Amino acid sequence: MILTSAVASMPEDIAITDLTQKIVVWATEIAARAAQLPSMDAREAYLGKRRRELVAGAAREGASERDATILADACVDGARKIMAQLLARGASVTQGRA
Repeated sequence: MILTSAVASMPEDIAITDLTQKIVVWATEIAARAAQLPSMDAREAYLGKRRRELVAGAAREGASERDATILADACVDGARKIMAQLLARGASVTQGRA
């Protein structure tokens, strides 16, 4: 996660766009993996694990605890929304409503 070094050297609007794009990519990857898990408990455990990893990674990159938490929450919240859509789409496909 090249977070703080990339962001620190860019103008603010470019840095925000870059960070937003990274959050979307991470959230999508997390959601896709979580949606493949067999139960809601397994998915929630996976999301919790990834959140902790994101907080730790951002902190290692130099983000404050507050910023690391905000970043991780944004990723996991986005992943939950994407996962819900993936699961709904999968359910409609399985029920013949594709």
